[in-house]
Amino acid sequence: MKKIKIREAKIEDIPQILDVEIATWGKERAATFEMLESRIKTFPEGTLIAVVDEKIVGVVVVEIINSNLINNFSTWYEITDNGFIAKTHNPRGDTLYGVDLSVHPLYQNRGIGKKLLIEAAKIAIKYNLKQGMLGGRIPNYWKFADRVKVEDYVKITHENNFYNIPPDPELLFYLKCGFKVERIIPNYFKDPESLNYGMLLVRENPFYNKWYRWIIAKIFNLISNLFFP
Repeated sequence: MKKIKIREAKIEDIPQILDVEIATWGKERAATFEMLESRIKTFPEGTLIAVVDEKIVGVVVVEIINSNLINNFSTWYEITDNGFIAKTHNPRGDTLYGVDLSVHPLYQNRGIGKKLLIEAAKIAIKYNLKQGMLGGRIPNYWKFADRVKVEDYVKITHENNFYNIPPDPELLFYLKCGFKVERIIPNYFKDPESLNYGMLLVRENPFYNKWYRWIIAKIFNLISNLFFP
C-alpha cells in the first residue's frame, strides 16, 4: 500500500471527509457538514485525517473532557454534544475522548485505523492527559445475541472462547490497541448491529505527569514512521 499521511483536517477537507463518513456509516449515521465544521473549529488538533495519494480515506475525531463526566452520561450524544463537541470539549480536562473513527471500507484492514489512533495518542501526551476513552461498537453482536449475553460476548477473545463464537472484530481491534473494557453502555448510539450497545473503552496514558513526556512524543513520531513508512 502507498504511504499513509496523517494531518490535521481543514474546513476545505470536509466534502471528502463526508464521503468517508457516508461510506462507513451510511447517510443516516454519518456526521454532517455542520458537525465536522464545528469539530474542526472547536478543537482543530482533534480532527485528524489519513490521506493516500491525496485522497482522504480515514478520519479520527477526539475531544478533551473531565473524567468526572464519565459517570454522568449514558449516550454518545450527551458526551459529544450531539456530535458537535462545542459544548463538551474542555481544554482544561484530563481525558481524551474518542468521538469518531472512520476508515473508508475500500481501505480497511490496512493499518489506517491504528495509525490514526497512534496520532491521537500524541495529543494525550502533549496535553498531559491521564487517559484516553471511547465508546466502541460490537457490530457482530446481533448475530449471536440469542446465544450469549452481552456481558459474556465482550469477554470472548481468541484465547477465551467458551461459546465457540468468533471474537467481535471491532472490539478485538481496540483490545489489540491496548484498550480495556470499562463498562457496557446500553443505548449508547443508534447502532442496530451492536443492538445499540457501546463499550466504554479506556487506555491509560503511561506518560501522564512524567517529565519526559515531550521526549516520548517525539519518539512516537519516529515509531509511527518506522511502522507505517
